[in-house]
Amino acid sequence: MGVTTNLINKPFNPRAQDQSPKGYNRAALYSGKALDFDGANDYANIDYSDTIGSVWTWSSIIEFDVISGYQVIFGGSNSSSNITIYLKDNQINFYTDGDNLNTAFDFETGEKYHIACSQSGDTISVYVNGQAAGSVSLTATLNSTSNTYTLCKNPASSYQFLNAKISGLKLFNTALTAAQVADLYNNPEKVVPTGVDNTALKLWLPMMEGAGTTAINGAPDALGSEEVTNGDFATDSDWTKGTGWSISGGLASSDGSQSATSGLTSATISGLNNKGSLLLEVVVDSVTAGTLYATLQGTGGLDIVNISSAGTYKVLCETGDSNAQITLGASADFVGSVSSVSLKELKNCGAISGATWTHGIGTPVAQTAVIDWNKGDYLNAGGTITEILVPQGLTSGRDLLGNLFENVRKQGALNLDGNSWAEVHDNESLDITDAITLEAWVYWDTSDTIASGVFGKWTASNQCYLLYKTNAGDGIRFYINSNAVGAGSLTDGWHHIVGTYDRTNKRLYVDGAQVNLNNQADAIATSSLPLEIGRYDQQSSYGYEDPIAQPRIYNRALTAEEVQRSYDSNKNIYTNS
Repeated sequence: MGVTTNLINKPFNPRAQDQSPKGYNRAALYSGKALDFDGANDYANIDYSDTIGSVWTWSSIIEFDVISGYQVIFGGSNSSSNITIYLKDNQINFYTDGDNLNTAFDFETGEKYHIACSQSGDTISVYVNGQAAGSVSLTATLNSTSNTYTLCKNPASSYQFLNAKISGLKLFNTALTAAQVADLYNNPEKVVPTGVDNTALKLWLPMMEGAGTTAINGAPDALGSEEVTNGDFATDSDWTKGTGWSISGGLASSDGSQSATSGLTSATISGLNNKGSLLLEVVVDSVTAGTLYATLQGTGGLDIVNISSAGTYKVLCETGDSNAQITLGASADFVGSVSSVSLKELKNCGAISGATWTHGIGTPVAQTAVIDWNKGDYLNAGGTITEILVPQGLTSGRDLLGNLFENVRKQGALNLDGNSWAEVHDNESLDITDAITLEAWVYWDTSDTIASGVFGKWTASNQCYLLYKTNAGDGIRFYINSNAVGAGSLTDGWHHIVGTYDRTNKRLYVDGAQVNLNNQADAIATSSLPLEIGRYDQQSSYGYEDPIAQPRIYNRALTAEEVQRSYDSNKNIYTNS
Protein backbone atom coordinates (compact mmCIF):
# COMPACT_ATOMS: atom_id res chain seq x y z
CA MET A 1 0.00 0.00 0.00
CA GLY A 2 1.20 3.55 0.58
CA VAL A 3 0.98 6.88 -1.16
CA THR A 4 1.06 6.95 -4.94
CA THR A 5 2.65 10.02 -6.54
CA ASN A 6 2.26 11.62 -9.91
CA LEU A 7 5.02 13.24 -11.97
CA ILE A 8 4.61 16.76 -10.61
CA ASN A 9 5.02 18.10 -7.09
CA LYS A 10 1.67 17.04 -5.62
CA PRO A 11 0.96 13.44 -4.53
CA PHE A 12 -2.26 11.59 -4.91
CA ASN A 13 -4.06 10.73 -1.71
CA PRO A 14 -3.77 7.11 -0.51
CA ARG A 15 -4.99 4.44 -2.93
CA ALA A 16 -4.58 6.89 -5.85
CA GLN A 17 -7.99 8.53 -5.41
CA ASP A 18 -6.98 12.04 -6.44
CA GLN A 19 -10.08 14.23 -6.63
CA SER A 20 -8.62 17.76 -6.40
CA PRO A 21 -7.05 19.82 -9.20
CA LYS A 22 -3.64 19.94 -7.52
CA GLY A 23 -3.69 16.63 -5.74
CA TYR A 24 -3.70 15.88 -2.03
CA ASN A 25 -1.06 18.21 -0.54
CA ARG A 26 -0.06 16.97 2.90
CA ALA A 27 2.03 20.08 3.53
CA ALA A 28 -1.27 21.95 3.76
CA LEU A 29 -2.19 19.81 6.76
CA TYR A 30 0.22 21.79 8.90
CA SER A 31 -1.37 24.53 10.96
CA GLY A 32 -1.68 28.06 9.65
CA LYS A 33 0.01 29.14 12.87
CA ALA A 34 3.45 29.16 11.30
CA LEU A 35 5.94 31.84 12.27
CA ASP A 36 5.29 34.78 9.93
CA PHE A 37 8.40 36.58 8.66
CA ASP A 38 7.51 39.90 7.01
CA GLY A 39 10.40 40.26 4.54
CA ALA A 40 11.48 43.54 6.12
CA ASN A 41 13.08 43.00 9.51
CA ASP A 42 11.98 39.62 10.92
CA TYR A 43 14.70 37.02 11.40
CA ALA A 44 16.24 34.59 13.89
CA ASN A 45 19.82 33.99 15.00
CA ILE A 46 20.41 30.49 16.36
CA ASP A 47 23.51 30.10 18.54
CA TYR A 48 24.55 26.64 17.46
CA SER A 49 27.39 24.98 19.39
CA ASP A 50 28.12 21.99 17.11
CA THR A 51 29.49 21.51 13.61
CA ILE A 52 27.25 19.70 11.14
CA GLY A 53 29.70 19.16 8.27
CA SER A 54 29.15 17.73 4.80
CA VAL A 55 26.41 15.18 5.57
CA TRP A 56 23.13 16.77 6.60
CA THR A 57 19.43 17.26 5.87
CA TRP A 58 17.46 20.46 6.34
CA SER A 59 13.67 20.52 6.05
CA SER A 60 10.80 22.87 6.74
CA ILE A 61 7.21 23.74 5.82
CA ILE A 62 7.15 27.08 3.99
CA GLU A 63 4.37 29.22 2.57
CA PHE A 64 5.86 32.01 0.45
CA ASP A 65 4.09 35.39 0.62
CA VAL A 66 6.43 36.79 -2.03
CA ILE A 67 8.42 34.68 -4.50
CA SER A 68 10.33 37.32 -6.47
CA GLY A 69 13.85 38.59 -5.80
CA TYR A 70 16.56 37.18 -3.57
CA GLN A 71 15.41 35.92 -0.14
CA VAL A 72 17.55 33.98 2.32
CA ILE A 73 15.88 31.01 3.98
CA PHE A 74 18.61 29.44 6.12
CA GLY A 75 22.40 29.39 6.34
CA GLY A 76 25.48 28.93 8.50
CA SER A 77 27.10 32.15 7.30
CA ASN A 78 27.60 33.95 4.02
CA SER A 79 31.28 33.09 3.79
CA SER A 80 33.72 30.55 2.42
CA SER A 81 32.85 26.87 2.92
CA ASN A 82 29.39 27.59 4.32
CA ILE A 83 26.14 26.99 2.50
CA THR A 84 23.24 29.41 2.42
CA ILE A 85 19.83 28.18 1.21
CA TYR A 86 17.77 30.90 -0.43
CA LEU A 87 14.92 31.65 -2.78
CA LYS A 88 15.76 33.48 -5.97
CA ASP A 89 13.09 34.28 -8.53
CA ASN A 90 10.84 31.42 -7.55
CA GLN A 91 13.56 28.76 -7.25
CA ILE A 92 15.61 27.14 -4.49
CA ASN A 93 19.26 28.23 -4.69
CA PHE A 94 22.47 27.48 -2.80
CA TYR A 95 25.24 30.02 -2.25
CA THR A 96 28.77 29.29 -1.09
CA ASP A 97 32.09 31.07 -1.60
CA GLY A 98 30.95 32.95 -4.68
CA ASP A 99 29.18 30.01 -6.30
CA ASN A 100 25.51 30.47 -7.02
CA LEU A 101 23.80 27.25 -8.06
CA ASN A 102 20.08 26.68 -8.36
CA THR A 103 17.60 23.83 -8.45
CA ALA A 104 14.57 24.65 -10.56
CA PHE A 105 11.16 24.40 -8.98
CA ASP A 106 8.44 26.96 -9.52
CA PHE A 107 6.60 27.81 -6.31
CA GLU A 108 3.29 29.60 -5.93
CA THR A 109 2.39 32.19 -3.33
CA GLY A 110 -0.12 31.16 -0.68
CA GLU A 111 0.65 27.43 -1.03
CA LYS A 112 2.34 25.40 1.72
CA TYR A 113 5.35 23.33 0.67
CA HIS A 114 7.44 20.76 2.48
CA ILE A 115 10.99 21.54 1.32
CA ALA A 116 13.98 19.34 2.16
CA CYS A 117 17.65 19.63 1.15
CA SER A 118 19.92 16.66 1.77
CA GLN A 119 23.69 16.58 1.22
CA SER A 120 25.91 13.52 0.99
CA GLY A 121 29.37 13.96 -0.47
CA ASP A 122 29.33 16.61 -3.21
CA THR A 123 25.64 16.29 -4.05
CA ILE A 124 22.75 18.21 -2.53
CA SER A 125 19.35 16.79 -3.40
CA VAL A 126 16.23 18.94 -3.14
CA TYR A 127 12.77 17.52 -2.43
CA VAL A 128 9.45 19.37 -2.59
CA ASN A 129 6.36 17.76 -1.08
CA GLY A 130 8.15 14.45 -0.75
CA GLN A 131 9.39 14.24 -4.34
CA ALA A 132 12.78 14.85 -5.92
CA ALA A 133 12.97 18.33 -7.46
CA GLY A 134 16.59 18.35 -8.63
CA SER A 135 20.16 18.32 -7.35
CA VAL A 136 23.35 20.39 -7.43
CA SER A 137 27.02 19.63 -6.88
CA LEU A 138 28.73 21.54 -4.04
CA THR A 139 31.80 20.69 -2.00
CA ALA A 140 31.06 23.09 0.86
CA THR A 141 29.63 22.13 4.24
CA LEU A 142 26.86 23.52 6.38
CA ASN A 143 28.07 25.61 9.32
CA SER A 144 31.63 24.28 9.15
CA THR A 145 33.28 27.39 10.58
CA SER A 146 30.44 29.36 12.15
CA ASN A 147 28.57 28.78 15.41
CA THR A 148 25.51 30.72 14.31
CA TYR A 149 22.67 29.84 11.97
CA THR A 150 20.65 32.68 10.54
CA LEU A 151 17.05 32.17 9.57
CA CYS A 152 15.21 34.40 7.08
CA LYS A 153 17.97 37.00 6.65
CA ASN A 154 21.27 37.22 4.81
CA PRO A 155 23.71 36.33 7.61
CA ALA A 156 26.30 38.80 6.33
CA SER A 157 24.09 41.87 5.87
CA SER A 158 21.01 43.67 7.13
CA TYR A 159 18.95 43.13 3.99
CA GLN A 160 17.56 40.29 1.89
CA PHE A 161 14.91 39.06 4.34
CA LEU A 162 12.47 36.23 3.66
CA ASN A 163 8.80 37.07 3.20
CA ALA A 164 7.15 33.78 4.16
CA LYS A 165 5.55 31.68 6.87
CA ILE A 166 7.68 28.86 8.25
CA SER A 167 7.02 25.95 10.60
CA GLY A 168 8.63 22.66 11.58
CA LEU A 169 12.27 23.46 10.73
CA LYS A 170 14.54 20.46 11.26
CA LEU A 171 18.24 19.85 10.82
CA PHE A 172 19.71 16.33 10.84
CA ASN A 173 23.37 15.32 10.87
CA THR A 174 22.61 12.58 8.38
CA ALA A 175 21.50 12.55 4.76
CA LEU A 176 17.90 11.36 4.70
CA THR A 177 16.99 9.07 1.84
CA ALA A 178 14.25 9.95 -0.63
CA ALA A 179 11.95 7.50 1.17
CA GLN A 180 12.66 9.10 4.55
CA VAL A 181 11.98 12.60 3.21
CA ALA A 182 8.71 11.31 1.76
CA ASP A 183 7.92 9.77 5.15
CA LEU A 184 8.22 13.19 6.82
CA TYR A 185 5.99 14.75 4.20
CA ASN A 186 3.35 12.04 4.17
CA ASN A 187 3.13 11.88 7.98
CA PRO A 188 2.92 15.40 9.42
CA GLU A 189 2.75 14.06 12.96
CA LYS A 190 6.24 12.53 12.76
CA VAL A 191 9.20 14.43 14.10
CA VAL A 192 11.78 11.86 12.97
CA PRO A 193 11.17 9.55 9.99
CA THR A 194 11.16 5.78 10.28
CA GLY A 195 14.66 4.31 10.25
CA VAL A 196 16.37 7.41 11.67
CA ASP A 197 17.48 7.60 15.29
CA ASN A 198 16.16 10.48 17.35
CA THR A 199 19.73 11.55 18.13
CA ALA A 200 20.28 12.43 14.46
CA LEU A 201 17.88 15.36 14.89
CA LYS A 202 20.13 18.27 15.92
CA LEU A 203 17.83 21.25 15.51
CA TRP A 204 14.05 21.30 15.72
CA LEU A 205 12.24 24.64 15.70
CA PRO A 206 8.46 24.00 15.60
CA MET A 207 7.95 27.74 14.92
CA MET A 208 4.32 28.43 15.68
CA GLU A 209 2.97 31.96 16.00
CA GLY A 210 2.49 32.76 19.66
CA ALA A 211 4.11 34.50 22.61
CA GLY A 212 7.80 34.91 23.26
CA THR A 213 10.98 35.82 21.40
CA THR A 214 13.24 32.83 22.12
CA ALA A 215 13.93 30.21 19.46
CA ILE A 216 13.82 26.98 21.44
CA ASN A 217 15.48 23.88 20.06
CA GLY A 218 13.36 20.79 20.68
CA ALA A 219 15.96 18.28 19.45
CA PRO A 220 16.88 15.40 21.78
CA ASP A 221 20.31 16.72 22.78
CA ALA A 222 19.19 20.33 23.26
CA LEU A 223 18.87 19.73 26.99
CA GLY A 224 22.02 19.73 29.12
CA SER A 225 22.74 17.66 32.20
CA GLU A 226 20.41 17.49 35.19
CA GLU A 227 21.06 20.18 37.82
CA VAL A 228 18.69 18.88 40.52
CA THR A 229 19.88 16.29 43.02
CA ASN A 230 17.27 13.62 43.83
CA GLY A 231 14.76 15.23 41.50
CA ASP A 232 12.98 11.88 41.17
CA PHE A 233 12.51 11.61 44.96
CA ALA A 234 14.10 8.17 45.01
CA THR A 235 15.28 8.83 48.59
CA ASP A 236 14.14 11.02 51.45
CA SER A 237 17.08 13.40 51.13
CA ASP A 238 18.35 16.64 49.54
CA TRP A 239 15.04 18.46 50.05
CA THR A 240 13.98 20.63 52.98
CA LYS A 241 10.39 19.70 53.87
CA GLY A 242 7.90 22.19 55.23
CA THR A 243 4.81 21.27 57.24
CA GLY A 244 2.69 18.61 55.56
CA TRP A 245 5.37 17.43 53.12
CA SER A 246 6.81 13.90 52.95
CA ILE A 247 9.01 11.98 50.47
CA SER A 248 8.44 8.28 49.89
CA GLY A 249 8.28 5.78 47.03
CA GLY A 250 9.35 8.24 44.32
CA LEU A 251 6.80 10.89 45.29
CA ALA A 252 6.95 14.14 47.22
CA SER A 253 3.52 14.56 48.79
CA SER A 254 1.63 17.17 50.76
CA ASP A 255 -1.21 16.00 53.01
CA GLY A 256 -2.97 19.34 53.61
CA SER A 257 -2.04 19.48 57.30
CA GLN A 258 -0.23 22.80 56.90
CA SER A 259 -2.01 25.86 58.29
CA ALA A 260 -0.40 28.22 55.77
CA THR A 261 1.62 28.06 52.54
CA SER A 262 4.26 25.39 53.01
CA GLY A 263 7.33 24.75 50.87
CA LEU A 264 9.53 21.92 49.69
CA THR A 265 12.98 23.33 48.84
CA SER A 266 15.82 21.68 46.93
CA ALA A 267 19.46 21.59 47.89
CA THR A 268 21.47 24.58 46.69
CA ILE A 269 22.37 24.43 42.98
CA SER A 270 25.66 26.16 42.16
CA GLY A 271 27.09 27.57 38.94
CA LEU A 272 23.79 28.56 37.33
CA ASN A 273 25.05 32.08 36.63
CA ASN A 274 27.38 30.58 34.00
CA LYS A 275 24.54 29.00 32.11
CA GLY A 276 22.07 30.48 29.66
CA SER A 277 18.40 29.59 29.38
CA LEU A 278 17.19 26.94 31.80
CA LEU A 279 14.18 24.64 31.58
CA LEU A 280 12.38 24.05 34.86
CA GLU A 281 10.02 21.08 34.66
CA VAL A 282 7.68 19.77 37.35
CA VAL A 283 5.69 16.55 36.91
CA VAL A 284 2.63 16.60 39.16
CA ASP A 285 1.25 13.12 39.80
CA SER A 286 -1.99 14.11 41.53
CA VAL A 287 -3.91 17.06 42.95
CA THR A 288 -7.00 16.45 45.06
CA ALA A 289 -7.24 19.86 46.77
CA GLY A 290 -5.60 23.28 46.69
CA THR A 291 -2.87 24.59 44.41
CA LEU A 292 0.89 24.35 44.00
CA TYR A 293 3.52 26.64 42.50
CA ALA A 294 7.17 26.09 41.61
CA THR A 295 9.93 28.66 41.36
CA LEU A 296 13.65 28.91 40.73
CA GLN A 297 14.83 31.40 43.31
CA GLY A 298 17.36 34.03 42.35
CA THR A 299 17.67 36.99 40.03
CA GLY A 300 15.61 36.50 36.88
CA GLY A 301 13.87 33.39 38.22
CA LEU A 302 10.36 32.64 36.95
CA ASP A 303 7.45 30.78 38.53
CA ILE A 304 5.23 27.96 37.41
CA VAL A 305 2.12 29.19 39.19
CA ASN A 306 -1.32 27.90 40.15
CA ILE A 307 -0.87 24.20 39.45
CA SER A 308 -4.28 22.75 40.20
CA SER A 309 -4.27 19.45 38.30
CA ALA A 310 -1.95 16.55 37.42
CA GLY A 311 0.35 17.06 34.45
CA THR A 312 3.79 18.15 33.25
CA TYR A 313 4.58 21.84 33.74
CA LYS A 314 7.51 23.66 32.13
CA VAL A 315 8.88 27.18 32.16
CA LEU A 316 11.96 28.87 30.72
CA CYS A 317 13.99 30.81 33.23
CA GLU A 318 17.40 32.35 33.86
CA THR A 319 19.29 33.35 36.97
CA GLY A 320 22.18 35.68 37.59
CA ASP A 321 22.93 34.04 40.94
CA SER A 322 25.79 31.60 41.37
CA ASN A 323 23.66 29.63 43.84
CA ALA A 324 19.91 29.08 43.62
CA GLN A 325 17.20 26.75 44.88
CA ILE A 326 13.94 25.36 43.57
CA THR A 327 10.91 25.70 45.82
CA LEU A 328 7.55 23.98 45.53
CA GLY A 329 5.03 26.06 47.41
CA ALA A 330 1.78 24.46 48.56
CA SER A 331 -1.33 26.37 49.52
CA ALA A 332 -2.69 25.79 53.02
CA ASP A 333 -5.19 23.25 51.68
CA PHE A 334 -2.99 21.56 49.06
CA VAL A 335 -3.23 17.76 48.91
CA GLY A 336 -1.29 16.09 46.13
CA SER A 337 2.01 14.64 44.99
CA VAL A 338 4.92 15.43 42.66
CA SER A 339 6.93 12.69 40.95
CA SER A 340 9.73 14.71 39.35
CA VAL A 341 11.48 18.08 39.42
CA SER A 342 14.08 18.82 36.75
CA LEU A 343 16.30 21.77 35.80
CA LYS A 344 18.44 21.60 32.65
CA GLU A 345 20.28 24.06 30.47
CA LEU A 346 18.92 24.56 26.96
CA LYS A 347 21.49 24.43 24.15
CA ASN A 348 21.42 25.61 20.54
CA CYS A 349 18.74 28.22 21.10
CA GLY A 350 18.52 31.72 19.72
CA ALA A 351 16.62 34.97 19.49
CA ILE A 352 13.71 35.96 17.27
CA SER A 353 13.55 39.52 15.98
CA GLY A 354 10.14 40.77 14.92
CA ALA A 355 8.01 37.62 14.79
CA THR A 356 6.79 35.98 17.99
CA TRP A 357 7.38 32.40 19.03
CA THR A 358 5.79 29.41 20.67
CA HIS A 359 7.89 26.34 21.32
CA GLY A 360 7.79 22.67 22.09
CA ILE A 361 10.55 21.23 24.26
CA GLY A 362 11.70 17.66 24.77
CA THR A 363 12.62 14.45 23.07
CA PRO A 364 10.36 13.40 20.17
CA VAL A 365 8.48 10.13 20.46
CA ALA A 366 10.30 7.28 18.75
CA GLN A 367 8.17 5.82 15.97
CA THR A 368 7.83 2.34 17.43
CA ALA A 369 4.08 1.88 17.13
CA VAL A 370 2.93 -1.67 16.52
CA ILE A 371 0.28 -0.23 14.24
CA ASP A 372 0.61 3.15 12.56
CA TRP A 373 -2.34 4.69 10.74
CA ASN A 374 -0.24 5.62 7.72
CA LYS A 375 1.63 2.35 7.50
CA GLY A 376 -0.96 0.28 5.68
CA ASP A 377 0.79 -3.09 5.77
CA TYR A 378 2.30 -5.55 8.21
CA LEU A 379 5.49 -7.63 7.93
CA ASN A 380 4.59 -10.96 9.50
CA ALA A 381 6.98 -13.49 10.98
CA GLY A 382 7.36 -15.22 7.65
CA GLY A 383 8.53 -12.02 5.97
CA THR A 384 5.35 -11.55 3.93
CA ILE A 385 3.77 -8.09 3.60
CA THR A 386 0.02 -8.15 4.24
CA GLU A 387 -2.47 -5.32 4.50
CA ILE A 388 -3.64 -4.72 8.06
CA LEU A 389 -6.10 -1.79 7.85
CA VAL A 390 -9.24 -2.98 6.11
CA PRO A 391 -12.51 -1.01 6.10
CA GLN A 392 -15.45 -3.06 7.32
CA GLY A 393 -19.16 -2.41 7.76
CA LEU A 394 -19.16 0.54 5.36
CA THR A 395 -22.51 2.19 4.78
CA SER A 396 -23.98 2.85 1.36
CA GLY A 397 -22.18 5.46 -0.68
CA ARG A 398 -18.75 5.04 0.91
CA ASP A 399 -15.79 4.65 -1.39
CA LEU A 400 -14.00 1.39 -0.62
CA LEU A 401 -10.90 2.64 -2.46
CA GLY A 402 -9.83 5.17 0.12
CA ASN A 403 -12.15 8.14 0.43
CA LEU A 404 -13.27 6.91 3.83
CA PHE A 405 -9.75 7.56 5.05
CA GLU A 406 -8.98 10.86 3.37
CA ASN A 407 -12.14 12.72 2.40
CA VAL A 408 -12.26 14.74 5.61
CA ARG A 409 -10.08 17.77 6.11
CA LYS A 410 -8.25 16.35 9.09
CA GLN A 411 -5.27 14.18 8.22
CA GLY A 412 -5.75 10.43 8.35
CA ALA A 413 -9.20 10.46 10.00
CA LEU A 414 -11.90 7.84 9.71
CA ASN A 415 -15.15 9.77 9.19
CA LEU A 416 -17.45 7.48 11.18
CA ASP A 417 -21.25 7.62 11.45
CA GLY A 418 -22.01 5.05 14.15
CA ASN A 419 -22.53 2.24 11.64
CA SER A 420 -19.04 2.15 10.12
CA TRP A 421 -15.77 0.91 11.51
CA ALA A 422 -12.37 -0.43 10.50
CA GLU A 423 -10.63 -3.65 11.48
CA VAL A 424 -7.01 -4.69 11.77
CA HIS A 425 -6.61 -8.40 11.13
CA ASP A 426 -5.30 -10.35 14.09
CA ASN A 427 -1.55 -10.94 14.07
CA GLU A 428 1.11 -11.69 16.65
CA SER A 429 2.21 -8.07 16.97
CA LEU A 430 -1.16 -7.29 18.58
CA ASP A 431 -0.73 -9.95 21.29
CA ILE A 432 0.86 -7.62 23.85
CA THR A 433 0.99 -9.02 27.38
CA ASP A 434 3.16 -6.64 29.42
CA ALA A 435 3.41 -2.93 28.60
CA ILE A 436 1.19 -1.12 26.10
CA THR A 437 0.08 2.32 24.92
CA LEU A 438 -3.13 3.15 23.04
CA GLU A 439 -3.17 6.56 21.37
CA ALA A 440 -5.64 8.39 19.10
CA TRP A 441 -6.99 11.78 18.13
CA VAL A 442 -10.77 11.75 18.46
CA TYR A 443 -13.49 14.25 17.70
CA TRP A 444 -15.71 14.52 20.76
CA ASP A 445 -19.46 15.26 20.72
CA THR A 446 -20.87 15.43 24.24
CA SER A 447 -24.45 15.29 22.94
CA ASP A 448 -23.78 11.72 21.76
CA THR A 449 -24.63 9.59 24.81
CA ILE A 450 -24.22 6.17 23.23
CA ALA A 451 -21.35 4.18 24.74
CA SER A 452 -18.90 3.43 21.93
CA GLY A 453 -15.46 2.04 21.28
CA VAL A 454 -12.62 4.23 20.04
CA PHE A 455 -10.38 1.24 19.33
CA GLY A 456 -9.09 -1.94 20.90
CA LYS A 457 -9.42 -5.74 21.18
CA TRP A 458 -12.30 -6.20 23.61
CA THR A 459 -15.54 -8.14 23.91
CA ALA A 460 -17.48 -9.19 26.99
CA SER A 461 -15.91 -12.65 26.81
CA ASN A 462 -12.45 -11.68 25.47
CA GLN A 463 -11.28 -8.55 27.30
CA CYS A 464 -7.82 -7.39 26.22
CA TYR A 465 -7.44 -3.58 25.85
CA LEU A 466 -9.74 -0.74 24.83
CA LEU A 467 -10.17 3.03 24.62
CA TYR A 468 -13.86 3.66 25.22
CA LYS A 469 -16.29 6.59 25.23
CA THR A 470 -18.85 6.37 28.03
CA ASN A 471 -22.58 6.95 27.72
CA ALA A 472 -22.19 10.06 29.90
CA GLY A 473 -21.14 11.87 26.73
CA ASP A 474 -18.08 13.54 28.24
CA GLY A 475 -16.34 10.48 29.70
CA ILE A 476 -13.41 8.37 28.49
CA ARG A 477 -12.16 5.00 29.79
CA PHE A 478 -8.97 2.99 29.22
CA TYR A 479 -9.43 -0.74 29.83
CA ILE A 480 -6.81 -3.38 30.49
CA ASN A 481 -8.66 -6.70 30.73
CA SER A 482 -11.77 -5.93 32.81
CA ASN A 483 -10.28 -3.01 34.76
CA ALA A 484 -10.54 0.62 33.68
CA VAL A 485 -9.15 4.03 34.51
CA GLY A 486 -11.31 6.94 33.43
CA ALA A 487 -12.04 10.64 33.41
CA GLY A 488 -14.90 12.94 32.50
CA SER A 489 -15.54 16.57 31.56
CA LEU A 490 -14.26 16.32 27.99
CA THR A 491 -15.56 19.18 25.86
CA ASP A 492 -16.77 19.20 22.26
CA GLY A 493 -14.03 19.15 19.63
CA TRP A 494 -10.77 17.30 18.94
CA HIS A 495 -8.90 15.65 21.82
CA HIS A 496 -5.70 13.62 22.08
CA ILE A 497 -6.41 10.49 24.14
CA VAL A 498 -3.64 8.19 25.42
CA GLY A 499 -3.76 5.20 27.77
CA THR A 500 -0.53 3.62 29.04
CA TYR A 501 0.05 0.47 31.07
CA ASP A 502 3.39 -0.76 32.48
CA ARG A 503 2.30 -3.71 34.68
CA THR A 504 2.28 -1.32 37.66
CA ASN A 505 -0.09 1.50 36.74
CA LYS A 506 -2.67 2.38 34.12
CA ARG A 507 -2.48 6.06 33.21
CA LEU A 508 -4.93 8.11 31.17
CA TYR A 509 -3.84 11.30 29.37
CA VAL A 510 -6.04 13.89 27.68
CA ASP A 511 -4.45 16.60 25.52
CA GLY A 512 -0.95 15.89 26.81
CA ALA A 513 -1.78 15.94 30.53
CA GLN A 514 -2.26 12.97 32.84
CA VAL A 515 -5.82 13.03 34.17
CA ASN A 516 -5.98 9.79 36.17
CA LEU A 517 -4.16 6.60 37.11
CA ASN A 518 -4.75 3.43 39.10
CA ASN A 519 -2.74 0.39 40.07
CA GLN A 520 -2.78 -2.88 38.16
CA ALA A 521 -0.23 -5.67 37.73
CA ASP A 522 -2.01 -8.21 35.49
CA ALA A 523 -0.68 -9.65 32.29
CA ILE A 524 -2.77 -8.37 29.37
CA ALA A 525 -5.07 -11.04 27.96
CA THR A 526 -4.66 -12.09 24.33
CA SER A 527 -7.20 -13.34 21.81
CA SER A 528 -7.69 -14.04 18.13
CA LEU A 529 -10.09 -11.11 17.78
CA PRO A 530 -9.43 -8.44 15.18
CA LEU A 531 -8.55 -5.00 16.46
CA GLU A 532 -11.60 -2.77 15.95
CA ILE A 533 -11.43 0.96 15.27
CA GLY A 534 -14.70 2.80 15.85
CA ARG A 535 -16.56 0.15 17.81
CA TYR A 536 -16.08 -2.68 20.34
CA ASP A 537 -17.58 -6.08 21.17
CA GLN A 538 -18.10 -6.67 17.42
CA GLN A 539 -21.49 -4.93 17.58
CA SER A 540 -22.42 -2.04 15.30
CA SER A 541 -24.65 -0.63 18.06
CA TYR A 542 -21.44 0.37 19.85
CA GLY A 543 -20.16 2.41 16.91
CA TYR A 544 -18.36 5.75 17.22
CA GLU A 545 -20.21 8.57 15.43
CA ASP A 546 -17.38 11.08 14.80
CA PRO A 547 -13.88 11.14 13.24
CA ILE A 548 -11.03 9.12 14.73
CA ALA A 549 -7.49 9.92 13.55
CA GLN A 550 -4.05 8.35 13.97
CA PRO A 551 -4.90 5.38 16.23
CA ARG A 552 -1.66 3.78 17.39
CA ILE A 553 -0.62 0.90 19.59
CA TYR A 554 2.86 0.76 21.14
CA ASN A 555 4.30 -2.35 22.77
CA ARG A 556 5.63 -0.22 25.63
CA ALA A 557 4.28 2.46 27.96
CA LEU A 558 5.07 5.93 26.66
CA THR A 559 6.46 8.29 29.26
CA ALA A 560 4.65 11.49 30.25
CA GLU A 561 7.24 13.44 28.23
CA GLU A 562 6.60 11.32 25.14
CA VAL A 563 2.84 11.73 25.46
CA GLN A 564 3.29 15.50 25.73
CA ARG A 565 5.62 15.50 22.72
CA SER A 566 3.19 13.52 20.61
CA TYR A 567 0.38 15.91 21.57
CA ASP A 568 2.51 19.00 20.85
CA SER A 569 3.57 17.75 17.41
CA ASN A 570 -0.05 17.24 16.32
CA LYS A 571 -2.13 19.78 18.19
CA ASN A 572 -1.97 22.41 15.48
CA ILE A 573 -3.39 19.94 12.98
CA TYR A 574 -6.40 19.09 15.09
CA THR A 575 -7.07 21.91 17.56
CA ASN A 576 -6.56 25.13 15.61
CA SER A 577 -9.12 24.69 12.86
